[in-house]
Amino acid sequence: MLRFEKRVRKLLEGAIDVHIHSAPDIFPRIMNDIELALSAKQEGMSAILIKNHVALTADRAEVATQQTDFPVFGAIALNLPVGGLNLHAVEVALKLGAKEVWLPTIHASHYVAQKDHVPTLAKEVRDDIKGIYLLNEDGTLKEELYPIFKKIAEYNVVLGTGHITPKETKAVVREAAKVGVKKIVVTHPLASFINFTNEDMKEVLDSGTMFLEHVFNDVTRQVAHPITQKKIADAIRAIGAKYCVMSTDTGQWLNPIPAQSMGIYIKDMLDLGISEEDVRMMVSTNPARMLGL
Repeated sequence: MLRFEKRVRKLLEGAIDVHIHSAPDIFPRIMNDIELALSAKQEGMSAILIKNHVALTADRAEVATQQTDFPVFGAIALNLPVGGLNLHAVEVALKLGAKEVWLPTIHASHYVAQKDHVPTLAKEVRDDIKGIYLLNEDGTLKEELYPIFKKIAEYNVVLGTGHITPKETKAVVREAAKVGVKKIVVTHPLASFINFTNEDMKEVLDSGTMFLEHVFNDVTRQVAHPITQKKIADAIRAIGAKYCVMSTDTGQWLNPIPAQSMGIYIKDMLDLGISEEDVRMMVSTNPARMLGL
Protein backbone atom coordinates (compact mmCIF):
# COMPACT_ATOMS: atom_id res chain seq x y z
CA MET A 1 0.00 0.00 0.00
CA LEU A 2 1.26 3.47 -0.89
CA ARG A 3 2.18 5.82 1.94
CA PHE A 4 0.09 8.98 2.20
CA GLU A 5 -0.88 11.23 5.06
CA LYS A 6 -4.21 10.45 6.72
CA ARG A 7 -6.28 13.16 5.00
CA VAL A 8 -5.07 12.04 1.56
CA ARG A 9 -5.56 8.35 2.34
CA LYS A 10 -9.16 9.06 3.40
CA LEU A 11 -9.91 10.67 0.02
CA LEU A 12 -8.01 8.13 -2.07
CA GLU A 13 -10.20 5.40 -0.60
CA GLY A 14 -13.35 5.34 -2.73
CA ALA A 15 -11.81 7.44 -5.51
CA ILE A 16 -12.58 6.65 -9.16
CA ASP A 17 -10.02 7.48 -11.84
CA VAL A 18 -11.84 7.85 -15.17
CA HIS A 19 -8.79 8.48 -17.36
CA ILE A 20 -5.88 6.02 -17.28
CA HIS A 21 -3.66 4.75 -20.11
CA SER A 22 -2.68 1.10 -19.83
CA ALA A 23 -0.74 -1.62 -21.60
CA PRO A 24 -0.92 -3.23 -24.09
CA ASP A 25 -0.53 -0.15 -26.25
CA ILE A 26 1.61 1.20 -29.08
CA PHE A 27 2.88 3.77 -26.58
CA PRO A 28 4.99 2.82 -23.53
CA ARG A 29 2.78 2.30 -20.45
CA ILE A 30 3.79 1.57 -16.89
CA MET A 31 1.11 -1.04 -16.04
CA ASN A 32 -1.27 -3.36 -17.84
CA ASP A 33 -5.02 -3.46 -17.22
CA ILE A 34 -4.87 -6.11 -14.51
CA GLU A 35 -1.93 -4.52 -12.70
CA LEU A 36 -3.79 -1.20 -12.67
CA ALA A 37 -6.92 -2.81 -11.26
CA LEU A 38 -5.00 -4.61 -8.51
CA SER A 39 -3.13 -1.43 -7.61
CA ALA A 40 -6.34 0.62 -7.38
CA LYS A 41 -8.03 -2.16 -5.40
CA GLN A 42 -5.14 -2.27 -2.93
CA GLU A 43 -5.48 1.47 -2.31
CA GLY A 44 -9.20 1.14 -1.61
CA MET A 45 -10.32 2.94 -4.77
CA SER A 46 -13.79 2.17 -6.16
CA ALA A 47 -13.22 1.84 -9.92
CA ILE A 48 -11.07 2.88 -12.87
CA LEU A 49 -11.65 3.58 -16.56
CA ILE A 50 -8.93 2.68 -19.06
CA LYS A 51 -8.26 4.63 -22.24
CA ASN A 52 -6.39 3.88 -25.45
CA HIS A 53 -5.89 6.33 -28.32
CA VAL A 54 -5.91 3.64 -31.01
CA ALA A 55 -8.09 0.78 -29.79
CA LEU A 56 -11.29 -0.12 -27.97
CA THR A 57 -10.82 -0.94 -24.25
CA ALA A 58 -14.29 -2.13 -23.20
CA ASP A 59 -13.56 -5.79 -23.92
CA ARG A 60 -10.23 -5.67 -22.07
CA ALA A 61 -11.88 -3.94 -19.15
CA GLU A 62 -14.36 -6.78 -18.75
CA VAL A 63 -11.52 -9.33 -18.60
CA ALA A 64 -9.65 -7.21 -16.04
CA THR A 65 -12.81 -6.94 -13.92
CA GLN A 66 -13.30 -10.71 -13.96
CA GLN A 67 -9.66 -11.42 -13.15
CA THR A 68 -9.35 -8.94 -10.27
CA ASP A 69 -12.88 -8.68 -8.84
CA PHE A 70 -12.56 -4.91 -9.16
CA PRO A 71 -14.64 -2.63 -11.43
CA VAL A 72 -12.70 -1.70 -14.57
CA PHE A 73 -14.50 0.18 -17.33
CA GLY A 74 -13.55 0.77 -20.95
CA ALA A 75 -14.12 3.30 -23.71
CA ILE A 76 -13.32 4.20 -27.29
CA ALA A 77 -11.54 7.20 -28.82
CA LEU A 78 -12.63 8.09 -32.36
CA ASN A 79 -9.22 8.30 -33.96
CA LEU A 80 -8.17 6.98 -37.38
CA PRO A 81 -7.43 3.35 -36.35
CA VAL A 82 -11.13 2.83 -35.49
CA GLY A 83 -12.30 4.70 -38.59
CA GLY A 84 -12.55 8.18 -37.09
CA LEU A 85 -16.17 9.33 -36.77
CA ASN A 86 -17.36 5.76 -37.20
CA LEU A 87 -20.86 4.93 -35.96
CA HIS A 88 -20.24 1.20 -36.39
CA ALA A 89 -17.22 1.31 -34.06
CA VAL A 90 -19.27 3.27 -31.52
CA GLU A 91 -22.12 0.74 -31.64
CA VAL A 92 -19.77 -2.18 -31.05
CA ALA A 93 -18.02 -0.37 -28.20
CA LEU A 94 -21.32 0.40 -26.49
CA LYS A 95 -22.59 -3.17 -26.88
CA LEU A 96 -19.37 -4.32 -25.22
CA GLY A 97 -20.02 -2.01 -22.28
CA ALA A 98 -17.97 1.12 -23.07
CA LYS A 99 -18.76 3.93 -20.65
CA GLU A 100 -17.24 6.80 -22.63
CA VAL A 101 -16.86 7.76 -26.27
CA TRP A 102 -14.11 10.30 -26.84
CA LEU A 103 -14.10 12.47 -29.91
CA PRO A 104 -10.72 12.48 -31.73
CA THR A 105 -7.67 12.82 -29.53
CA ILE A 106 -4.28 12.23 -31.20
CA HIS A 107 -5.91 12.50 -34.66
CA ALA A 108 -7.90 15.66 -34.03
CA SER A 109 -6.64 18.17 -36.59
CA HIS A 110 -5.92 20.64 -33.80
CA TYR A 111 -3.77 18.09 -32.02
CA VAL A 112 -1.97 16.91 -35.15
CA ALA A 113 -0.82 20.51 -35.66
CA GLN A 114 0.57 20.57 -32.11
CA LYS A 115 1.59 16.94 -31.76
CA ASP A 116 4.87 17.77 -30.01
CA HIS A 117 2.79 18.59 -26.91
CA VAL A 118 3.49 14.99 -25.88
CA PRO A 119 6.69 13.78 -27.58
CA THR A 120 5.94 10.07 -27.00
CA LEU A 121 2.60 10.43 -28.81
CA ALA A 122 4.08 12.54 -31.60
CA LYS A 123 6.17 9.61 -32.82
CA GLU A 124 3.01 7.78 -33.86
CA VAL A 125 1.32 10.75 -35.58
CA ARG A 126 2.72 10.67 -39.10
CA ASP A 127 3.50 13.88 -40.96
CA ASP A 128 1.07 12.99 -43.75
CA ILE A 129 -1.94 12.85 -41.37
CA LYS A 130 -4.20 15.88 -41.74
CA GLY A 131 -6.38 15.02 -38.78
CA ILE A 132 -10.11 15.12 -38.17
CA TYR A 133 -11.91 18.46 -37.94
CA LEU A 134 -15.51 18.43 -36.76
CA LEU A 135 -16.87 21.59 -38.36
CA ASN A 136 -17.97 22.44 -41.88
CA GLU A 137 -16.83 25.67 -43.52
CA ASP A 138 -19.95 27.47 -42.28
CA GLY A 139 -19.25 26.44 -38.67
CA THR A 140 -21.91 23.73 -38.47
CA LEU A 141 -21.09 20.24 -37.23
CA LYS A 142 -20.38 17.46 -39.69
CA GLU A 143 -23.45 15.32 -40.27
CA GLU A 144 -21.78 12.04 -39.30
CA LEU A 145 -21.61 13.23 -35.69
CA TYR A 146 -25.38 13.29 -35.18
CA PRO A 147 -26.03 9.52 -35.35
CA ILE A 148 -23.07 9.03 -33.02
CA PHE A 149 -24.60 11.48 -30.54
CA LYS A 150 -27.94 9.69 -30.77
CA LYS A 151 -26.31 6.33 -30.06
CA ILE A 152 -24.47 7.77 -27.05
CA ALA A 153 -27.76 9.20 -25.80
CA GLU A 154 -29.48 5.84 -26.28
CA TYR A 155 -26.93 4.10 -24.06
CA ASN A 156 -26.68 7.08 -21.67
CA VAL A 157 -22.88 7.03 -21.56
CA VAL A 158 -20.30 9.79 -21.56
CA LEU A 159 -19.37 11.88 -24.58
CA GLY A 160 -15.80 13.08 -23.99
CA THR A 161 -14.57 15.97 -26.10
CA GLY A 162 -11.02 14.66 -26.61
CA HIS A 163 -8.42 17.01 -28.10
CA ILE A 164 -10.60 19.28 -30.22
CA THR A 165 -10.59 23.08 -30.18
CA PRO A 166 -12.78 25.25 -27.93
CA LYS A 167 -14.74 26.31 -31.04
CA GLU A 168 -15.47 22.68 -31.97
CA THR A 169 -16.24 21.85 -28.35
CA LYS A 170 -18.87 24.57 -28.06
CA ALA A 171 -20.65 23.34 -31.19
CA VAL A 172 -20.43 19.71 -30.03
CA VAL A 173 -21.86 20.45 -26.59
CA ARG A 174 -24.72 22.50 -27.97
CA GLU A 175 -25.74 19.98 -30.62
CA ALA A 176 -25.17 16.83 -28.56
CA ALA A 177 -27.33 18.22 -25.77
CA LYS A 178 -30.09 18.97 -28.30
CA VAL A 179 -30.27 15.31 -29.36
CA GLY A 180 -30.38 14.05 -25.79
CA VAL A 181 -26.82 13.40 -24.65
CA LYS A 182 -26.90 13.91 -20.88
CA LYS A 183 -23.30 13.12 -19.97
CA ILE A 184 -20.94 15.48 -21.78
CA VAL A 185 -17.48 15.83 -20.25
CA VAL A 186 -14.95 18.36 -21.52
CA THR A 187 -11.56 16.65 -21.57
CA HIS A 188 -8.70 18.54 -19.83
CA PRO A 189 -9.87 22.03 -20.86
CA LEU A 190 -6.84 23.64 -19.16
CA ALA A 191 -4.24 21.68 -21.14
CA SER A 192 -1.90 24.15 -22.81
CA PHE A 193 -2.89 23.02 -26.32
CA ILE A 194 -6.62 23.49 -25.57
CA ASN A 195 -6.43 26.41 -23.14
CA PHE A 196 -10.04 27.16 -22.18
CA THR A 197 -10.67 30.41 -20.34
CA ASN A 198 -13.02 30.54 -17.35
CA GLU A 199 -15.56 32.15 -19.68
CA ASP A 200 -15.21 29.24 -22.15
CA MET A 201 -15.79 26.74 -19.34
CA LYS A 202 -18.86 28.60 -18.09
CA GLU A 203 -20.24 28.79 -21.64
CA VAL A 204 -20.03 25.03 -22.24
CA LEU A 205 -21.57 24.33 -18.86
CA ASP A 206 -24.49 26.59 -19.78
CA SER A 207 -24.84 24.72 -23.10
CA GLY A 208 -25.16 21.25 -21.60
CA THR A 209 -21.78 20.05 -20.35
CA MET A 210 -22.02 17.77 -17.33
CA PHE A 211 -18.43 18.10 -16.07
CA LEU A 212 -15.05 19.65 -16.79
CA GLU A 213 -12.34 17.01 -16.38
CA HIS A 214 -9.07 18.34 -14.94
CA VAL A 215 -6.16 15.91 -15.14
CA PHE A 216 -2.96 15.48 -13.16
CA ASN A 217 -0.91 14.74 -16.27
CA ASP A 218 -1.26 18.37 -17.38
CA VAL A 219 1.13 19.46 -14.59
CA THR A 220 3.79 16.81 -15.23
CA ARG A 221 6.97 16.60 -17.30
CA GLN A 222 5.17 14.16 -19.59
CA VAL A 223 3.84 17.18 -21.50
CA ALA A 224 5.97 19.78 -23.27
CA HIS A 225 4.19 22.74 -21.69
CA PRO A 226 2.88 21.76 -18.24
CA ILE A 227 0.48 24.01 -16.40
CA THR A 228 0.66 24.64 -12.66
CA GLN A 229 -1.32 22.93 -9.94
CA LYS A 230 -2.48 26.41 -8.94
CA LYS A 231 -4.08 26.94 -12.35
CA ILE A 232 -6.25 23.87 -11.78
CA ALA A 233 -7.14 24.90 -8.23
CA ASP A 234 -8.04 28.42 -9.37
CA ALA A 235 -10.29 27.03 -12.12
CA ILE A 236 -12.04 24.73 -9.65
CA ARG A 237 -12.72 27.68 -7.36
CA ALA A 238 -13.91 29.83 -10.24
CA ILE A 239 -16.28 27.23 -11.72
CA GLY A 240 -17.22 25.16 -8.67
CA ALA A 241 -16.26 21.62 -7.66
CA LYS A 242 -19.74 20.31 -8.41
CA TYR A 243 -18.99 20.84 -12.10
CA CYS A 244 -15.49 19.28 -12.07
CA VAL A 245 -13.85 15.86 -12.10
CA MET A 246 -10.29 15.12 -11.04
CA SER A 247 -8.65 12.27 -12.98
CA THR A 248 -5.01 11.47 -13.59
CA ASP A 249 -4.59 10.81 -17.36
CA THR A 250 -1.52 8.84 -16.30
CA GLY A 251 -0.07 5.42 -17.05
CA GLN A 252 2.97 6.80 -18.91
CA TRP A 253 6.45 5.59 -17.96
CA LEU A 254 7.53 9.09 -16.94
CA ASN A 255 4.75 9.55 -14.36
CA PRO A 256 4.13 7.85 -11.01
CA ILE A 257 1.75 4.90 -11.20
CA PRO A 258 -1.88 6.06 -11.52
CA ALA A 259 -2.98 5.34 -7.93
CA GLN A 260 0.05 7.23 -6.64
CA SER A 261 -0.62 10.05 -9.10
CA MET A 262 -4.16 10.35 -7.76
CA GLY A 263 -2.85 10.59 -4.21
CA ILE A 264 -0.34 13.28 -5.18
CA TYR A 265 -3.08 15.16 -7.05
CA ILE A 266 -5.39 15.02 -4.03
CA LYS A 267 -2.61 16.35 -1.78
CA ASP A 268 -1.81 19.15 -4.23
CA MET A 269 -5.42 20.35 -4.27
CA LEU A 270 -5.74 20.17 -0.48
CA ASP A 271 -2.48 22.10 -0.07
CA LEU A 272 -3.83 24.77 -2.43
CA GLY A 273 -6.92 25.26 -0.27
CA ILE A 274 -9.52 23.06 -1.98
CA SER A 275 -11.65 21.56 0.79
CA GLU A 276 -11.80 17.84 1.54
CA GLU A 277 -15.52 17.93 0.75
CA ASP A 278 -14.87 19.40 -2.69
CA VAL A 279 -12.04 16.97 -3.43
CA ARG A 280 -14.29 14.05 -2.46
CA MET A 281 -16.92 15.37 -4.86
CA MET A 282 -14.41 15.56 -7.72
CA VAL A 283 -12.66 12.20 -7.20
CA SER A 284 -15.63 10.08 -6.08
CA THR A 285 -19.13 11.55 -6.38
CA ASN A 286 -18.87 13.13 -9.82
CA PRO A 287 -16.96 10.26 -11.49
CA ALA A 288 -19.58 7.85 -10.11
CA ARG A 289 -22.28 9.97 -11.75
CA MET A 290 -20.33 9.87 -15.03
CA LEU A 291 -20.22 6.08 -14.95
CA GLY A 292 -23.77 5.59 -13.67
CA LEU A 293 -22.60 3.91 -10.46
